[in-house]
Amino acid sequence: MVGLFWIDRDGCWLGAPPGKKGTGVRLTDEGLEAVGVSPADPLEWTRVERVVVPDAPVRSAFRRGLSTAVSVATAAAGFGGPDVPPQMTVEVTYAGGAGEHAVSSAAWPAYTEREVALSHRLLERFVTGELSPSLLTDWWRSVGPDADPRPAEREAVLEWLLDPGDRQA
Repeated sequence: MVGLFWIDRDGCWLGAPPGKKGTGVRLTDEGLEAVGVSPADPLEWTRVERVVVPDAPVRSAFRRGLSTAVSVATAAAGFGGPDVPPQMTVEVTYAGGAGEHAVSSAAWPAYTEREVALSHRLLERFVTGELSPSLLTDWWRSVGPDADPRPAEREAVLEWLLDPGDRQA
């Protein structure tokens, strides 16, 4: 996971992959596709005007650490942990309409503010055609499937993806 994106051998998702009964938004170089309960036709990037995730769970490093500590303590005490990741809304504006898609957050307990801001910048670049989601899958393949970057590392990856000069060096 890097920012709002989940990357695996099957491609790139906005939020977590949908699982067996969930919903999700898959990103490809051609466009995006809503998957799940009420899937929509894939939208080509040329038709997409805007993609945002306004309700991505965001917490400061202190609050993320505190939340994690409380969850570990309650799980250790036998009260269980979170069963379901937080839900987010992907808002897509496209030529001729708009839509909303519920997806699960890939970050537990939350993303950093910077991760969300950088992710939105990357989404803007996908919409304008300046960059493509294959950058994320190429990065994932280069680091291997077991990579589990911490928040600061995820922010650094997003910054690197957003700067074409750095990628060519």
